[in-house]
This record gives sequence, structure tokens and C-alpha cells, in this order.
Amino acid sequence: MRENLRRQEYQFRHFIRISAKEELFLIGKSILAVSMIDYCFYQSYVALIPLSLPGLCFYRIERKDLLHRKKEEIRQQFKEMLLLVVAGQKAGYSVENALLNSYEDMENLYGRDSGICLMLREIRAGLSNNRKASKLWEKMGESCDIEEIKEFASVFDIARESSGNIDAVMEKTSRTIENRAETRKEIETLLSARKLEQKIMNVMPFLLIFYISISSPGYFDRFYHTFQGVSIMTVCLIIYFCAYIMGIKIAAIET
Repeated sequence: MRENLRRQEYQFRHFIRISAKEELFLIGKSILAVSMIDYCFYQSYVALIPLSLPGLCFYRIERKDLLHRKKEEIRQQFKEMLLLVVAGQKAGYSVENALLNSYEDMENLYGRDSGICLMLREIRAGLSNNRKASKLWEKMGESCDIEEIKEFASVFDIARESSGNIDAVMEKTSRTIENRAETRKEIETLLSARKLEQKIMNVMPFLLIFYISISSPGYFDRFYHTFQGVSIMTVCLIIYFCAYIMGIKIAAIET
């Protein structure tokens, strides 16, 4: 029994996970990006070797962006779960039972493999082994690096330890988190147009080169087959990379 408990010592998974299908998509996207850069700037198989480095950087940037989107999804799911928990408390359930009863609704809304359902299954397993719900939420908040979950765990723990009005605390906490989530959503909406503009500007150089190459065959030959031409294209590529990174930093915002 003790060995089983030790194995179940809540080695918390990272609930923000990238599937094998998503990983393959990111790799394919990175390979396509490297191929486009090579075709537009060098048209040389030899250039693919050094271009693998910016390809790796592109992969890491896209992967980070995907994880950020998944993190935002879990944050939204957590907000919806809190609303269900508050509704359950008003119906007469204890906080723990309201948490567990919210699982079915979360599964119907987001699916069994969603981050919030994984968390609720951890909560269920932890409570069955006499673990404190606040500590479970705290560890999961640290695993996902989501402030709302960590703050909720702290407030929940303090309310429990001080024998406060847990129903009122839960309602106030859920309202605060909901307001913060709405503010974040508004900011993301305002930024979405800028991010779309950034993506369009990122592909414009390639579209222009493709257009000129098709409409005027051989126009760029002097840039691909001479040392001076390759040097000029390399400088242009470095400028493009700098602009690309700068655009990402300008569009990025921590909410």
C-alpha cells in the first residue's frame, strides 16, 4: 500500500502537452520555412545546412506560441470550472464535491483529454488519498505556470485554515478571475489585428520574390551564382530575421 502511495506521490505532469501530431506539424512547418528561405535567397542545397539553425529557431518560436495558446485554453477552462463550482456550492454541495461534480460538464465542453479534465482527475485521485485540494491546485498551477490557479490555491488554503466563509471566498475569487480573463481576452482581441498584419508582412518578401521569379525568369540569377550576390542575399536575410524577431517581440504581451 505504501509503495503504491509513493508511486502516486503526485508526480504532476505538465498539463500543457503537445501531441505527436502537433509535433509533426511543427517540424513540417519548419522544414517548409527553411525550404522557402533557401529557394528565395540561395537556391542551393548546400545552403540548407547552415539554414537549419534559423529553422530550429523558427521551430522553437512556433512551439512556444502553440504552448502559449494551450495555456490560454486551460486558463479559460479553469474560469468556466470555477463558475460551475460556485453554482454547485449554491446548490448545497461542499467545495470538494462541487469540484468533482464539475468534471462531467467540463468533459462535455472540452473533451476528456483537455487540460482541465486532467487536472480534475488529479484532484479526484488526490482527495481519495487524503491530499489537500489547495496543495494539489498549487502544484498544478506551478506545473502550468498559470497565476490564476496558484492564486486560487492560496486563497482556498487560507479560507480553509482560517475557517472562513468558503462559499463567499469562492464566489469572490471566481468573479475576480473571470474579470481578469475578460480583460485578457479584450487585450488579445485588440492585438489580433496587429498579429495578422505581422504575419502578412512576414510572408510578403517571399511572395514578391516568387512573383518576380515567375514573371521574369532569370532576374535573380546574378544573386544566386556569384559571391557578391550571395553576400547581398545573406545581408538581406539577416535584416529579415532581425525584423522578424522584432515583430514578434512587439506583438507579444504578457497579460
